[in-house]
Amino acid sequence: MKIELTSEECWVMMSEVARRVLEEADLSTDDRAAIRRWRSEEMRPNSDDMVRLTEKMNVDLAKTHENKSRSRLRKPDWK
Repeated sequence: MKIELTSEECWVMMSEVARRVLEEADLSTDDRAAIRRWRSEEMRPNSDDMVRLTEKMNVDLAKTHENKSRSRLRKPDWK
């Protein structure tokens, strides 16, 4: 099974993480503004940075899936 996220899906996840950080972390006003600027200026859904993040997330997701599949095959039946 292959799972691949789109740039828009990754953007939604990244935006949610950024939103939670802004809400829950004890940050200065300047730090909050910097995160908001980063999210709105550099991490637009189809920007080069977002495309690279999407590629990285898909590679990491595939590796994790492969490792979990492999570890299930190695577990002994008697456990």
